[in-house]
Amino acid sequence: MSVRETVPIVIQTTDTVEQKRAFDYWRSTALARVDATMLAPDVPFTAGRRLAVSTHGVVLHTLSGPIGVERTAHHVRQDGRDDIAIAFLVQGGGFVEQGNSGALLSAGDITVHAMDQPFAIGSRDAYEEIRLQVPRAAFLAQVGNVPAFVGRKLRATPLSGLFATYLRSFSETVGGMTEAEAGIALEGVLHLLRALADGQGDQGDNDLSGEAVRSLALAHIERRLHDPAFGPESLPAALRVSRSRLYAAFTGDEGVAAKIRDARLDRAYRRLRSRTSGTRIGSVMANCGFTDAAAFSRAFRRRFGMAPRDVLEGRF
Repeated sequence: MSVRETVPIVIQTTDTVEQKRAFDYWRSTALARVDATMLAPDVPFTAGRRLAVSTHGVVLHTLSGPIGVERTAHHVRQDGRDDIAIAFLVQGGGFVEQGNSGALLSAGDITVHAMDQPFAIGSRDAYEEIRLQVPRAAFLAQVGNVPAFVGRKLRATPLSGLFATYLRSFSETVGGMTEAEAGIALEGVLHLLRALADGQGDQGDNDLSGEAVRSLALAHIERRLHDPAFGPESLPAALRVSRSRLYAAFTGDEGVAAKIRDARLDRAYRRLRSRTSGTRIGSVMANCGFTDAAAFSRAFRRRFGMAPRDVLEGRF
């Protein structure tokens, strides 16, 4: 029986060292390739991050106290790295500067910087960040010209929420993926980044694989399950792919509409089975995008072979 090889995960944290040594430890390990400065020296420093190291790129999920980071010309010459970093600020605020560009950052902002040029980035508050580092060639092929992005934040668009959801999901699940699966998921992240940058430009989905289209669609479906108006007709525009590409990605299934219905029912089942105090079938139904109680009950029974109340009351 073959062993399923998955993307390796590395955990780094200051919890294992004395408080007075925490910053020096973090600076010499996690931040060894940059200069780092404490921006709130009166506040006890703590930090931790989770790294997933794939052949397609590196995913880093970091929680840290206030810190400033500078990558100088010396660092660039020393290690020769030329990958591109895409950072999503989950919580906190900060700044980024590279070349002739710079921006103040707040929660929800996305920024890009290149490792083959000096830059400065940091936060005067505790922050949470998810960062994806990819080879320059992958960024050029799937997103665009690097100088057009570095040192600035991307303007928020209706796709920003989907990008954040997809990147967070990738960060949380990449440790259970094979290298091939991680490559497909990363392709989806870069496609969404290009769509964010393009705004109302061409869809440009011709080189996006069917697996990546499917992965993006499933993430967007999960995000919109609560909305009863959400249906398959809105997916192509939301994901910046053509209708034919979307439907081709679900060939072999019952169809996109059935996938949305089943995802809603699966969420309702999980909510009902959790039996949280005060859970009501009507509120679960509404939160999963259903508006007709009779139709919900029939569909639920067809999928699970029992009524919603049976699940709520533990009769399964």
